[in-house]
Amino acid sequence: MASTSAGEAYSYQVFLSFRGADTRTNFTDHLYTALVANGIRTFRDNEGVEKGGEIKLHLIKAIELSRISVIVFSKNYAHSKWCLEELLKIVECLRERGQIVLPVFYHVDPSQIRNQTGVYSEVFANYERNADQTKKEMIQQWRSALREVANLAGYELQTEYESEIVTRIVQDILGKLMCEHLHVDEKLVGMDFRLKKLNSLISVDSKDVRMVGIYGIGGIGKTTIAKVFYNQNSHQFQSSSFLANIREIFKENRGLLRLQKKLLRDAQVLGVNEKLTTFDEGINMIKSRLCHKKVLVILDDVDHWSQLKSLVGKSDWFGKGSKIIITTRNKHLLIEHEMDELYEPPMLNTNEALDLFSQYAFRRNHRHDDYLSLSNHIIYYCQGLPFALKVLGSSLFSKTRLQWQSELDKLAIEPNMDIINVLRISYEGLSNTQKNIFLDIACFFNGEYKDFVIKILDGCGFFAESGIGVLNDRCLLTILDRKLWMHDLIQQLGWEIVREQGYTNIGRRSRLWNFVDVQHILIKKTGTNTIEGIFLDLPKSCQINFTTEALAMMTELRLLKIKSTSDYFGHVDLPRDFEFPSYELRYLYWEGYPLESLPSKFQGTHLIELSMHYSLVKELWRRDELLFPNLTAIELNQSKGLIRTPNFLSTPNLERLILQGCTSLLEVHQSIGDLEKLHLLDLKDCKSLESVPDSICKLKSLETLSLSGCSQVMRLPKHFGPLKNLKVLSLHGCYNCEELPSLLGLCSLNDLELSHCFLRNDAIPVDFWCLSSLQKLNLSGNNFTVIPEGITQLSKLRVLQLGHCYMLQEMPQLPSSIQEVDANSCMSLRNLSTPSRFAREAISPTKTLMETILERIQVALSLSLSLSHSLFVSHLLLALY
Repeated sequence: MASTSAGEAYSYQVFLSFRGADTRTNFTDHLYTALVANGIRTFRDNEGVEKGGEIKLHLIKAIELSRISVIVFSKNYAHSKWCLEELLKIVECLRERGQIVLPVFYHVDPSQIRNQTGVYSEVFANYERNADQTKKEMIQQWRSALREVANLAGYELQTEYESEIVTRIVQDILGKLMCEHLHVDEKLVGMDFRLKKLNSLISVDSKDVRMVGIYGIGGIGKTTIAKVFYNQNSHQFQSSSFLANIREIFKENRGLLRLQKKLLRDAQVLGVNEKLTTFDEGINMIKSRLCHKKVLVILDDVDHWSQLKSLVGKSDWFGKGSKIIITTRNKHLLIEHEMDELYEPPMLNTNEALDLFSQYAFRRNHRHDDYLSLSNHIIYYCQGLPFALKVLGSSLFSKTRLQWQSELDKLAIEPNMDIINVLRISYEGLSNTQKNIFLDIACFFNGEYKDFVIKILDGCGFFAESGIGVLNDRCLLTILDRKLWMHDLIQQLGWEIVREQGYTNIGRRSRLWNFVDVQHILIKKTGTNTIEGIFLDLPKSCQINFTTEALAMMTELRLLKIKSTSDYFGHVDLPRDFEFPSYELRYLYWEGYPLESLPSKFQGTHLIELSMHYSLVKELWRRDELLFPNLTAIELNQSKGLIRTPNFLSTPNLERLILQGCTSLLEVHQSIGDLEKLHLLDLKDCKSLESVPDSICKLKSLETLSLSGCSQVMRLPKHFGPLKNLKVLSLHGCYNCEELPSLLGLCSLNDLELSHCFLRNDAIPVDFWCLSSLQKLNLSGNNFTVIPEGITQLSKLRVLQLGHCYMLQEMPQLPSSIQEVDANSCMSLRNLSTPSRFAREAISPTKTLMETILERIQVALSLSLSLSHSLFVSHLLLALY
């Protein structure tokens, strides 16, 4: 298809086609004068002499290089073969170049032209008289062209004043020319890459009708990309329409009807005086009048499904080759409308961001070395958002370095409101529940696992799966590696919204996360029932006092997290009789909790997750009548004073129990067997624990059981077989255990760790080799001399770890499923039946005898902390054997 390139531009904005004898010295002359007076480049053939009835080449070129053709149909227009040849060329440009054609019916009825009746009938009768076949074909083309143009929306001049019609035509042409080239900022960065991607999705040259949606965060450049595409490609369509600011226009009275009218007028299918009164009428008119036209339609800033249904309902509303582009902040609208392709423009990379920022901050394309460090801080703050870079760059133009630094310091506390207000638009379109989810994530859960956040917020009645989906669709967050992430400026929007709840009265804010703010309300005792969450990351050198009185009014507290540095605790001072409102609490995370148990009046009715790492707790709660019906997780990692677990009848819905490093734990309550939903039990490094209750074998939902490092455990349940869903079992370092439990029946077990249990040849039960699902087996650091032949029955085993089995001498043929064998430092290994390609390392020839002895002593020393003197000596001798 022939086309006028965007770079070639148009030599003329208007081409006038007319019958000189009828209108040259009156209407057409008045129209030409008015067009020129309004600065419109207009072509008019001044020679007025038809030579041989053939159109001149310079007229053909003039038509091709004109954006708009105005055809003045008069009574004698068809008498001129020259005029009819012009008409054919204009119709060709209409079809192939998207030229705008405006017919003017000068004292002639449009129906006469459309149907070639009246005076036009006589003319064509004369043409057809004695016409040969070639002539007849040409006449048919003239008829078709007249019919096509007469059906276009135009201007009738019968009894009206010519001056009024001229004025109206000029105004309409000015309006169309204003829309011809949309204003785009000259300071564009990274546009070529983004346009190339959009072009690949929309396929301008294809004859298919294509609908492509551009979505993304406010300020990412969606509208700019759409405008540049429009400017570069609109000339390739019969008609083009860019409907801007749809979200705002839609709010106005009959705003949607106004948008329909503009689309129809831009497409040249709605007459100036033609009425449009209802949405349904507009839909029918768009469908019927655009279905044969190749059009480019861009809907900018769509925010409601009805806008799409009423303007670009289906692909078959438009003619072949039409292209529809939608920009929106709401991805789901595009999915719901079944767009052909979706495109999310990426943030600017660091170099692009620095280039764009420099153009605004320094008014030049290159960077200012003296300000490079400060510029980089701005780039980091904006995180590639073009609008933010423009705003901050403009605000820092011609400022000193000190002023730049001051602005950076201010941004750390108070955001730029021009940026915030653009981003806020997406927030304002949320429901109240979705707004709560947004603020909770912005203030508390940015970077957390999606499943964890959903569990907590569902407990707050927020329908989080749905709400997070909406936030993702509206580009207010992204989900990456199963975690929720917010752009830094979007997060700052959330912070600002919360600050606005109480600029002067911090106690009126719903969420608190700043140490100074929390300290303020605790000292002043100004907390209120507005506060729903406190997340506090305590600086190492700071101390804060929580009192019952200071927290008494926070009756709506849902979320409480206090995090200390890992190497120092005691930041929080609590009185022994400390109480705080807990009835609404859903999430309690208190690292370094300084009391020996929860407050005596603690109410855990709605509590979902309880985490107290490095706490001083000895007994979590002391009254069995306390109920935690919704509690799903207890984590007391490294709570070295914990002596016993609570009675689990209080926590019927517990799913995770993690007690890693609780080195004083002596007892796990036998009621643990009643936890039907428990899928994770982690007792790693509970070095004082001597036994595990048999009732754990009732945990039919258990998937992971870790007793790793429980070096004092002497008795385990005899049969683990009932744990049908157990997938991971670790008994690493359980070397005092009298005998290993039977694992017969563990049909789901795929990871078994028995390392450093000092197992001898006869210590592994025969039923171990019936674990049909086992994929990974760790037998490192044991004392057997030979691997039993039964290992060949493990048909799914992929990884076998035997490192530091110093006494191992023989290894049988291994299952064909084996992919990796670790035989590191198996110094006695002589017979390796399995091909060596599976072995990471057998005997290292580079190790000296001394190195080997030192290595074995090191292993023995690592076990010495939990062994008696005589037992340590015997193990040391065994290691040196």
